[in-house]
Amino acid sequence: MVNSALNILNILLVEDNFADYILLKKQFQKLQNISIEITHVTTCREAISSLEETLFDVILLDLSLPDSHNLDTVKTVYHYSQDIPILVLTGLDDEITAIASVREGAQDYLVKGEINLDNLQRSIRYAIERKQRLKEINILNKKLSLSNQELENYAHIVSHDLKQPLQTILASSHLILHIEKNLEEKSQKLLNFILSSSQQMNKLIDSLLSYAQVNQKSIEKEIVDVELIFKQIFDSLDKQIQDSQAMIELKIDEKNKPLKVLYNAIHLSQILQNLISNAIKYIPFDRTPQIKINIEKKEDNWLFMIKDNGIGIKAENHHKIFQMLERVNTEKKYSGTGIGLAICQKIIETNGGKIWVESSENIGSTFYFTIPIFDS
Repeated sequence: MVNSALNILNILLVEDNFADYILLKKQFQKLQNISIEITHVTTCREAISSLEETLFDVILLDLSLPDSHNLDTVKTVYHYSQDIPILVLTGLDDEITAIASVREGAQDYLVKGEINLDNLQRSIRYAIERKQRLKEINILNKKLSLSNQELENYAHIVSHDLKQPLQTILASSHLILHIEKNLEEKSQKLLNFILSSSQQMNKLIDSLLSYAQVNQKSIEKEIVDVELIFKQIFDSLDKQIQDSQAMIELKIDEKNKPLKVLYNAIHLSQILQNLISNAIKYIPFDRTPQIKINIEKKEDNWLFMIKDNGIGIKAENHHKIFQMLERVNTEKKYSGTGIGLAICQKIIETNGGKIWVESSENIGSTFYFTIPIFDS
């Protein structure tokens, strides 16, 4: 039995060879417990007309028709199929084309001359089931997309509602410290603690909102000059660089200059600033940060490498550092929200790239990420 949910199997057979049509019809007549209705047409034009008038359960499609051939046949019928599963009928010498047809939308293929009752009903059943699963996946994807949009809207609302009272706490604390000159030392410490905690919470809210805002639809790309982005980042991090006496070396092969990528400039700055700032911050007290940045062309991608001589990361924590709110170094001297690398990963993967780390504890880390090369 092809499908327990079907009492009648409505088939569109697109086949211009009458002998093949008779052979297939005889195979269908052997099916039990199900009624078969076959609409037989011999051209692509007739197939389109039938699809516009009738909803079929499955389409059996010969690749070579009087008015259409090979992949063009599959593409045309698939366009009008309304998600009806397509089984391609092919000769022994057409299997490569048949496999290519599956990539164009067909569910499977059957080799003429080898069709029997077992493989015929199995192929039809699998085709219908696969198509049904794809429909369910598409429905779930639409629900997920809607859920993500609602989550982003919710994040905006929550961040606004959280930040409003938080700003009041920050402003009031600053005001008390400014006005009350004779506060006891204990009171001053408590107020400074409130300020510090509030500022940390403010950063956390901003980071969570930034993470929620990264999605495919919101990214507006442009042609970005990478060296200019680095200059802006070094200017922005100037105080951190000066305070730590960090030595930063940027290397871009002369043959790749000027290096330009198709990206969102703000997002690229966010990635690089986070990685460079971390390389400066996560350093042992007895070391001066030494950071080497290298950009190479690797096949279809630009490979960015940021190498430091910092505290490093244990091998078992390499995957954890990209998870939300995951901080593998919890010492107080290393401040942070635990969201920065998760944001970097989300931006990079949304843009078709990858990010990973190679690191040894107390030796240093090298962060890698890729950006696809665009055709200029």
